[in-house]
Amino acid sequence: MSPRTEETNQRIREEQRQHILHAARKLFAHRGLIATKMTDIANAADVSYGLAYHYFKNKEEIFTTLVERALDGTVSIMEQARSMPGTPLDRITWLGSQMLEGLKDQPDYTMLVLQTFTSEAVPQRLRERALEQSMAFLDTLRQLIVEGQEAGQIVAGNPDYLASAFSACMQGLAVGHTFYGSVYPVYPDLNTIMHLLKP
Repeated sequence: MSPRTEETNQRIREEQRQHILHAARKLFAHRGLIATKMTDIANAADVSYGLAYHYFKNKEEIFTTLVERALDGTVSIMEQARSMPGTPLDRITWLGSQMLEGLKDQPDYTMLVLQTFTSEAVPQRLRERALEQSMAFLDTLRQLIVEGQEAGQIVAGNPDYLASAFSACMQGLAVGHTFYGSVYPVYPDLNTIMHLLKP
């Protein structure tokens, strides 16, 4: 049997790292940063305590990695929504569909971002970045709402209130799904949520 190549070793290391992150994401979403220990993460990932520390120096690094991944995803869909062709309503609808799909597939990420605002254990730098990205997201949504109002496609009203209501609705779905799991009522379809904005 020939020895493994460096490329194979690198792939195995990255798979192990992702496995640890996946296990930690679930724990952090349900227990929070303070209550989750490195031993919990190692056990959930079915790796040794030492191996978990081989990939990450502490649980804060794991938490930060996960939150930054969530924030990067938000930045990506914001940029796409701003630059894509179509009417303001088309772009808001696309943005909403991306958010809803992400919440259905991985609601844990929303819970981690919410924790950056509620847990004193979260590093200040990470909290500041999360706040900055949240405000940028609301600003993008607000701008699309204003454009949609000007085009007669979005209901009249304070665009800040409408953006906050739309965002809070999405976050609430993630919270409900995380805490109630399989007994949580089905997600509403996007058309139901879009009624918040349509005239």
